[in-house]
Amino acid sequence: MKQYTIGVDYGTDSARAVLVDASSGAIMASAVSPYARWATGRWCDPLSQQFRQHPLDYIECLEAVLREVVAACPDPAAVRAIAVDTTGSTVCFTDAEGMPLSLREDFAEDPDAMFILWKDHTGTAEAEEFTAAGARHKPNYICQSGNHYSAECTWAKVLHVLRTNEAVRREAWAFVDECDFITNLLTGCRSFEGMKWGHCIPGAKQLWNRDWGGYPPESFFEEIDPLLIPVLRRIPHDNYACSVAAGTLCPEWASKLGLSTSVVVGVGNCDAHSGAVGAGVRPGTAVLNLGTSACYMAVMPVEEMKGHFIEGLFGQSEGTILEGYMGYETGLSAFGDIFAWFKRLTGRPLDELAQEASRIALRDDLPLATDFFNGRRAPNPSNIVTASISGLRITTGPAEIYRALVEAAAFGSKACIDQYIDGGIRIDKMIAVGGIAKKSPFVMQMLCDVLGAPIEVSECSDACAMGAAVHAAVAAGLYPSVLAAEDAMRPSACATYTPDAQRHEFYQRRYERYQELAQFLL
Repeated sequence: MKQYTIGVDYGTDSARAVLVDASSGAIMASAVSPYARWATGRWCDPLSQQFRQHPLDYIECLEAVLREVVAACPDPAAVRAIAVDTTGSTVCFTDAEGMPLSLREDFAEDPDAMFILWKDHTGTAEAEEFTAAGARHKPNYICQSGNHYSAECTWAKVLHVLRTNEAVRREAWAFVDECDFITNLLTGCRSFEGMKWGHCIPGAKQLWNRDWGGYPPESFFEEIDPLLIPVLRRIPHDNYACSVAAGTLCPEWASKLGLSTSVVVGVGNCDAHSGAVGAGVRPGTAVLNLGTSACYMAVMPVEEMKGHFIEGLFGQSEGTILEGYMGYETGLSAFGDIFAWFKRLTGRPLDELAQEASRIALRDDLPLATDFFNGRRAPNPSNIVTASISGLRITTGPAEIYRALVEAAAFGSKACIDQYIDGGIRIDKMIAVGGIAKKSPFVMQMLCDVLGAPIEVSECSDACAMGAAVHAAVAAGLYPSVLAAEDAMRPSACATYTPDAQRHEFYQRRYERYQELAQFLL
């Protein structure tokens, strides 16, 4: 008898779901629903790097995509499990039941009571305080972030709001990350004591480490600001791998969807890490998730890397991507966002610009750019550095600038991959996922030529949602491990890009100039 799992992926702009045949990994149906309120730009202020999302967008999209894929299921009674991944760290203050404050009428229009999106950098000053505090301690509790805490991580956002919004501070019981909120919604969990938080966000974004007993001691947080202590005490201090069931579908959601209350709901996960699983990450195989930002994931055996932390590497923690392995995350704070910005600026289709850019002869005097449009995630992280374009002339056209932006994103990627290799992380193979990987041959060939290594493109257009479906299958007991489920459900490659030796040599020279320009800006 066929058995199905559902993976739900919350991206920056929309939610999507896939219905997957758990025996083969074949996608039987998919659905996408954009966030209606987010699309209007409400509660966001790009100039101050404030990006907030209303939980109603998440709830409405969850029902929409799940209804659509369940309606397309040949046998809804054969749906065994659902699992969710979301952008991370996207965090929100809640009441004692774990419900976002912005669902209350008195906070419905307060951005600080909404989900603070991963790319929100309003907590930059607070992130720097965490970095400085970590340097004063042994162990350095910021080591899993390469000794540099980021405004994209949980505690910086939490502290910033606690300091600046008295009403939220007074009413907030605790906070919850987006992936755990959605999981709690589906299971009907209404208490922090009953929540099963996923391990990914605490390990990668919240300073949680099993070796020091979970979170750093209260004294560390109190040294930074005593405002953190109440919420620190109330959040769960245990967390779980994505192979674990958080519970089963609650009667309310089972009724909405026409599914059984025996459907397993898996523990939540971060979208990029889920995408790595959906593409088949394993030791030696890195996954390049090319979305609005870029996340490059790799894993290594724990016994080879335990206790070894790489300076300036954004995320490095045991079990965050694959249980039993050290998980590594690096990347660019802006990738697709760079090209979307230039499209808005020029009003021209990116495909058209790419065609023109591909015909430009390789010259040393071409414009040179940096990729720091939303700060720099790694290496040498900085939330305040800005991007640049140099070498402009009166004759420079849009295609040359677009080419420079794509080249800058590729150079930023090379800096990240080189940091992996220099840090002892083995990379024998690279697999790319995400919309850009399938839709932009120009970007992919440039990336391949700059890196000087082949890049496979996963056939799956929804790798993050596929990863969630893989986790759902393990949580339901259909496979003994995530690697076993990957072997059965992993999609094949639909394309492979190979580097051109002459272009690679040209980009090596350009990369040296990029590094000089980046160093000047930093």
